[in-house]
Amino acid sequence: MPPAVSVIIPAYNRASTIARSVESALAQTFQDLEIIVVDDGSSDTTCDVVQGIADERVRLVRHGGNLGAAAARNTGMKASQARYIAWLDSDDEWLPEKLQTQLEAFEHAAPDQRACYTAYERIDKQISQIYIPQHTDYKRLFLGCDQAPGSSLLFERMLLDNVGYLDTYLRRYEDWDWLLRYCSTFRLLAVDKPLVRVHFSSGRSPKLIEFSAAKLVSKHSEDLRQFGIYRNIVISRRWMEVASYYALEHNFQKVAQYLIKGLWTWPFQPLTIWAWLINSWLGIKIGASHLKRIFRRETQNGQ
Repeated sequence: MPPAVSVIIPAYNRASTIARSVESALAQTFQDLEIIVVDDGSSDTTCDVVQGIADERVRLVRHGGNLGAAAARNTGMKASQARYIAWLDSDDEWLPEKLQTQLEAFEHAAPDQRACYTAYERIDKQISQIYIPQHTDYKRLFLGCDQAPGSSLLFERMLLDNVGYLDTYLRRYEDWDWLLRYCSTFRLLAVDKPLVRVHFSSGRSPKLIEFSAAKLVSKHSEDLRQFGIYRNIVISRRWMEVASYYALEHNFQKVAQYLIKGLWTWPFQPLTIWAWLINSWLGIKIGASHLKRIFRRETQNGQ
């Protein structure tokens, strides 16, 4: 008889963190589970670490080469027969009651709530912050995905027949794209208690962000037309995000290119977006409220 939950962990060169992730899944108060680790062509000792975990609920599946996180998750989901599927990134971890709390939430869910996410603790260079995502709908989800679905999501396996698998063409945003497809038909169930620790890594390739942003915009552009001018706001936000990633590398040409694209598509950018760009370029962290005070002071000085 298959377990109730399959935990899918894609891993690529994660020898230093994979044990933490797997052990956090094994430590769940809900124990009727299996853990499928899909090694995506690692060149380090990731596989050795997983094989050294002495628990029969842990399974290792290996790719011959690096196919990307979407392909790795798809491989794990296809190997699963459980009623529920949970995603967990190979550098993140769960609190012990995570699965139990979500499964209990499903007992009181509406018929169209087939996927559940939780609030989470984001850890960035020893700085910890609690994120409680807004209860989102299909329209708002286009503007940004802050549910951390790669580690917080639990959903019914039958959804794969309706929503499909992850888009392997996307090397970034693949979980966000899946949520968009899900939310076009269903609603998300939220648990506002932080039950996941997301260990943030800033080492993301701007080229992959650029490629995936263009793919995401192209893929959903027609769907966005139903929202009128909001479509421009959504597309503009993606170009501004690409600019912010190139700002991390001080690539002025690319920053200028995507800044112009973003402003041309929608010129009325909130201060949070400008703070995002400034923080990326200067390597600092200032909030929009602080930026607003600076602008107000400069305006007063100029009068």
